[in-house]
Amino acid sequence: MQKIYFDMKKVWITALAAILFVACNNETANESATETPAETPVEATVQADPNAKIDPVCDMAKDDTWTEYSVSGTDTTWFCSETCKTAYEGNPAKYQSKS
Repeated sequence: MQKIYFDMKKVWITALAAILFVACNNETANESATETPAETPVEATVQADPNAKIDPVCDMAKDDTWTEYSVSGTDTTWFCSETCKTAYEGNPAKYQSKS
């Protein structure tokens, strides 16, 4: 009976260790996915239309699929993703000259 108890204890400990490992690994992946675009190098996008709106964070030209924007007074700034919007809202003065 004592051998069975010891074996079950090892199974539970191994299972809990595996769950913790997966949970910690997932946290690390989420942290790297939330890097702001300002921290990663981004190539500038060539614009065909000089009057086209651009994302001030990553310099992408606006298209019809964009849904993220920020309104300040009468100015509306569009973003290609929620990540760019979050980066802009964290430090709008850094990107103000681009918008």
